[in-house]
Amino acid sequence: MPLTLLGSPAYHAGMAVFRIAVLVLGVVHALFVGLTSLAGAFADGGDIWQRLVVVFLHPLGVAGVLLLVFAPRLARTATIGIVAVLLANVIADLALAQGIAAGAVKGDWELAVVFAVVPVVGLAYALGLLRTSHRAGG
Repeated sequence: MPLTLLGSPAYHAGMAVFRIAVLVLGVVHALFVGLTSLAGAFADGGDIWQRLVVVFLHPLGVAGVLLLVFAPRLARTATIGIVAVLLANVIADLALAQGIAAGAVKGDWELAVVFAVVPVVGLAYALGLLRTSHRAGG
């Protein structure tokens, strides 16, 4: 039954509302990531992997989410690439949160979980776009 709803006006209206929510979250997340990336690049502490996540992977994830919102008709392979980046972002953040919670790494585990929220929402949006484009033949 859900597959027949993909072409319905209600589904497209829902995706339009979801797009606006993802846009707002993406912009707020971009500001948050921008500030922490600048601070993380110059802060003492943390190993190379933590710095790569903060300075490289987080900004890449933000760019992916914003690209999905501003160019929702991306090629399927580009959208799949963004899904891979967002998935890597979520996995890295949750692994870091687990390491902090276990005491293996210094920091606040809650902050690492917060960094994973918008990429998870972006993943849901990207999968919705992929599903719609698949049914539409694109």
